[in-house]
Amino acid sequence: MITDECREKSRFVSKGEVTLHGVKIPYNTVCEDNFFLSEDGKPVASIFSYAYFRSDVADPSTRPILFAYNGGPGCGSLWVHMGLFGPKRLKAGDELNISPVPPFELEENPHCLLDICDIVLVDPVGTGFGRLFDESKKEEFFSTDGDIESLGMFIDNFLSRYNRHNSPVLLAGESYGTGRSALLVGELLGGNPKKSVMQGIAVSGVMLLGSYFFADVPVEKAVLDLPSMAATFDFHKPHSDLSHTDFVKAAEAFAGGEYLTALYRNDFLTCEEKQSIAEKLSYFIGVDKSYILNHDLRINMRDFMHLLLEKEGKVVGYYDGRYTWKEEKGLKIANTIADDPAMGQYTPAFLSAFALMKQELGITFDRRSAALSFPINTTWNRKFQISPADALGLSMRRNKKLQVYFACGEYDLCTTSGMAKYLASHSHLDMNRVTIGVYPSGHMAYLGEESAQLLAKDMRSFFEKAIQG
Repeated sequence: MITDECREKSRFVSKGEVTLHGVKIPYNTVCEDNFFLSEDGKPVASIFSYAYFRSDVADPSTRPILFAYNGGPGCGSLWVHMGLFGPKRLKAGDELNISPVPPFELEENPHCLLDICDIVLVDPVGTGFGRLFDESKKEEFFSTDGDIESLGMFIDNFLSRYNRHNSPVLLAGESYGTGRSALLVGELLGGNPKKSVMQGIAVSGVMLLGSYFFADVPVEKAVLDLPSMAATFDFHKPHSDLSHTDFVKAAEAFAGGEYLTALYRNDFLTCEEKQSIAEKLSYFIGVDKSYILNHDLRINMRDFMHLLLEKEGKVVGYYDGRYTWKEEKGLKIANTIADDPAMGQYTPAFLSAFALMKQELGITFDRRSAALSFPINTTWNRKFQISPADALGLSMRRNKKLQVYFACGEYDLCTTSGMAKYLASHSHLDMNRVTIGVYPSGHMAYLGEESAQLLAKDMRSFFEKAIQG
């Protein structure tokens, strides 16, 4: 229910400090509604933003500024807020054994980028604390093109309000937020033929975490999924003949070579050739070759999740293949996102951490935060004027300084490393300005300190390079 309180524009300010690389960084925060108004001046919708401004900078007008968000669609920014970009993060400990019940704690985030750029976390309309007031305007916000247009307007207005149009602009999106970022780069530069205004905002660097461009790609999905399946198999049942790295590399080479050729030839293969491919697939992914032969040498990811540890009576997580729980075939799944070994375990901790952060930010309203709105997710209009791949390729051609960073977790069975590498190499990008990183975690590659440290090191280097131009 939208109350009168929600229709009032809210703004909360606070102060804080974080120690990064031995230096204390003071900051001011501004958390506020960013309203979209109808022609008669009434609020139609709101994007909610959480801005962290370093406060010991004499002139911030040219200081880099990073806008970060999650995906879904329908997902608020609390995941990257509490896991990667905020000055405080969830104290997770052993990421594979996060408690699902309180109490939870916050800790300083040593990987925060506030020393090199200001940070703005973004809840798009209908997500987090963002709101849609006029239900008749759904299509203007809950669609691929509408979402991009509203975010482009928000960023343009934000830069104007805080006198930051001379600041290098950085973007970071996770999951669906990666395709959103690819389109947003073009939207800000001015590439949508439906728009009458060319904003001319050139992005310096864009980070794509868990790449998903919400469009079918002209390649066998089983080929792109195989390296992540192999990594997950080797995590649960390590191979003594090869190191983990070498095993996954061998699987990737097989996927792009002999396996891809076999799927192309399909029924031209002899029985002996099919048997050989099935045996090699079984070696790399741990699934019985009878399943592989009965499914035309193709492996469905959802089937893989249940087949890998079938003898142990377990199913592995879609969002992080390292997580498992007991297989209960008699239970009816209510929601494939929530009822997942990974998402089902760490969601309570992240939502509770955000509630603690809300207090630190001085946010006092009782507005409910929508971590993920299922109605938005299931009714989203995914049609677009231009594809994310084309938008990113055209933007990189036009903006000779644009840097692009594809980052992903090797145990992510949802947005796989194979997909990230495929999109990086098939979007007509200048590969001299493309960075690719695969990290020992899942969909949220910042989960787990080993992976977080590796990701943070590469992320910092990437953004520093993008800022320098």
